[in-house]
Amino acid sequence: MRSKLLRFMGMFIGVMAIFAAGVFVGSGSSVATAQGDTTTKKLFEPFWEAWDDVHKLYVDMDKVSDDALMQGAISGMVNALGDKHSSYMDPTAYDEINSDLSGSYNGIGANVQKDLNSGGLRIVNTIPGSPAQEKLKRGDIIITVNGEDITALSESEIVGKVRGPAGTTVTFGIIREGEHKLIEIEVQRARINRPIVVADVYEGGIGYLKLNEFSANSTTEMEKALRQMKINTLNGLIFDLRDDPGGYLKQAIEIASAFIPSGTVVIQRDGDNEIKWPATGDVLVPERIPVVVLINEGSASASELVSGALQDYGRAIIVGTVSYGKGSVQSWVKLSNGGALRISSAHFFTPNDHAVHEIGITPDVVVNWPEEWQLKMPTFDPQVQAALWILRSKQ
Repeated sequence: MRSKLLRFMGMFIGVMAIFAAGVFVGSGSSVATAQGDTTTKKLFEPFWEAWDDVHKLYVDMDKVSDDALMQGAISGMVNALGDKHSSYMDPTAYDEINSDLSGSYNGIGANVQKDLNSGGLRIVNTIPGSPAQEKLKRGDIIITVNGEDITALSESEIVGKVRGPAGTTVTFGIIREGEHKLIEIEVQRARINRPIVVADVYEGGIGYLKLNEFSANSTTEMEKALRQMKINTLNGLIFDLRDDPGGYLKQAIEIASAFIPSGTVVIQRDGDNEIKWPATGDVLVPERIPVVVLINEGSASASELVSGALQDYGRAIIVGTVSYGKGSVQSWVKLSNGGALRISSAHFFTPNDHAVHEIGITPDVVVNWPEEWQLKMPTFDPQVQAALWILRSKQ
């Protein structure tokens, strides 16, 4: 069985190291390689020649297992696709990544994105109270992990190197603005507990709901938060999807449906195949309540699906900066060795057929939040302030 996932790349080190996506599911992949296929046999002759030559010639072959060679071959095959959202996860990395969407895991507590220029991982933000918050800064780019250059590795491979038991340490080589050379920073891993939903009610009956990820429990947690803030009594709602890297397609459709009563929520295309996923009809936020959605460059995948749908239907005003631009769907397929493949299998489009991949969602109201502002005025959030102004002007 396979499950479709939308994830930002996303990825998180520690926090979601997720690096994008949660649980797949399935068991084994059907391989279209028949032993009797002469063409396939011919194609793989160089591989088996290389396999034999490595075993015969490599001086330290006694230090390398056949399993490591096999997994390296799978990684190389997937990397040859040239798609940063497709990857191979060894059994350890797969188990670690699957723990991310539960909201509790061992790591450093940072959301990251692949930096296309350096190949490293850029720190998008850190979880309050996490080891990463203490040692790392927004905008830092991780180039090495424990002395190993990770710029040529996939996101999932890097996750496996960053994650580890709480209490152990990991050393990063960091590119930091203002520094002229790579700096080394040691971070102690910890058990990270991150809430899926954060909610509040501001003066004037304006609700605030931040969704950190589209996990299996996101819809339930969101419904609970809306109930606690007495959504039917509110005069407006700020829905914060900033730095949310995405998650499950199913939850993205459910959460968009909380605002949209009917119609297509997202269009999914794979070659000539097209699926128009409809709203579920389970509206949680009454139409009379105006909504502002906050996005930024860290909002990816499922976050873009939801914000794009609400924008197309005119159900919400989108505020912030252009989103990440990950408009692809990943299929996760478990392999017989306990590892898994994450393969981009389709692209998604907004209800009005706007492409998202490598483009992103453009806000209706662009409000920048420069890093220097964040450093000098950490408690001032201009994007939230803009949302409050918009909603209060409608009262």
